[in-house]
Amino acid sequence: MQESFTYHIKLQDAVDEEAFNASSPLSVKVAQTDAETTTFIVHTDQSGLVGLIRHIHHQGFVLLSLLRK
Repeated sequence: MQESFTYHIKLQDAVDEEAFNASSPLSVKVAQTDAETTTFIVHTDQSGLVGLIRHIHHQGFVLLSLLRK
């Protein structure tokens, strides 16, 4: 069993939480957003994180940072 952690993921540009979650494999919560960046918080294990990163990539978002808290 993999351990779950809380991750903070920063993407380029403003991202709508509801629209993102409609097609995302994991539900994320927007922690901060402005015109230039959006920071999501998600609690998941490593395989869930990989799936989310793939989703971010397929949606065309630019990943700026990923931090495990």
